Amino acid sequence: MKRIGGLPWLWGLAMLAAVVLGELLAPRHSMRPAGSVDLEATIPKRFGDWTFVPTPFVQVDLAVRRDDQDESAQVYDQVLMRTYRNAAGDSVMLALAWGRQQRQEVKIHRPELCYVAQGFRIESNRPIDALGDGTIEGRAMLAASTRRFEPVVYWVRIGDTVSRNPWQTRWYILREGVAGRIPDGILVRTSQVVRSADRKEASVALQQRFLADLLAALPPAQRALLAPTDPPRLAAAR
Repeated sequence: MKRIGGLPWLWGLAMLAAVVLGELLAPRHSMRPAGSVDLEATIPKRFGDWTFVPTPFVQVDLAVRRDDQDESAQVYDQVLMRTYRNAAGDSVMLALAWGRQQRQEVKIHRPELCYVAQGFRIESNRPIDALGDGTIEGRAMLAASTRRFEPVVYWVRIGDTVSRNPWQTRWYILREGVAGRIPDGILVRTSQVVRSADRKEASVALQQRFLADLLAALPPAQRALLAPTDPPRLAAAR
C-alpha cells in the first residue's frame, strides 16, 4: 500500500524533472540576430549580365496555403521575389524566403509541396549541382500545370548546412536545439516558364549560371546568407 501511495509523488517528480530538463535543453541563442538581414538591400538589382525587370507575372507562392490564408508572413520573416533578364532576353525568376528561427514546428516549405498545393504536378525532381562548381547540392524540378511548364532549381540552407531532405533538416534542427542554438534558414529558388518539357535541361543550365553569377556578385557576408560559407565538395553525381 505504501508503494502504491507513493506513486503520485513519483509521477510528480518525473513531471518536474521533464519540465526542468526541457527548460535546460530549450534553444537560447539565435544563430542570426533579428535586424541583421535585409533581403531587399542585400540582393543587387544588377549583376553580371542580369538586370531586374518589373513584371506583373505572379510567381508560385513560397508557402503552402490553407483555408485561403497566405501563410508566408507566418512562416518567413522576409520574402523577396524578382524577375531578372539578360542581354539575350532570357528571364529567370528569383524567390528567396528567410526565417530567423527554424524550429521543429516551423520550417522552410519545400517547393515541391508548394507547387503541388497550387495546382501543379511534379514531373521530375532530382539532386543537382546547383552552381556547377561542386559546392552546393540543390534540386532540379520540373513542375507542370494545364497552362505551362516550369523548371525549378532550388536549395535550402538551414544554419551552416544545405538540407538534402526533410528528415535531415529535422535531425539538424534537433541537434542544434539540444546545443542551445536556433538556426536560421533560407530557401533559394529560381524558375523559368518554358513552352515545352524538352526545354527543361537548357532552362536548368541557365538557372545554374544565374545562381553562380548572383553568388559571385555578393560580398562574403551577404553570400553567407544564401549558402554555407564553407560547404563540402559534392560527391560524384548520383
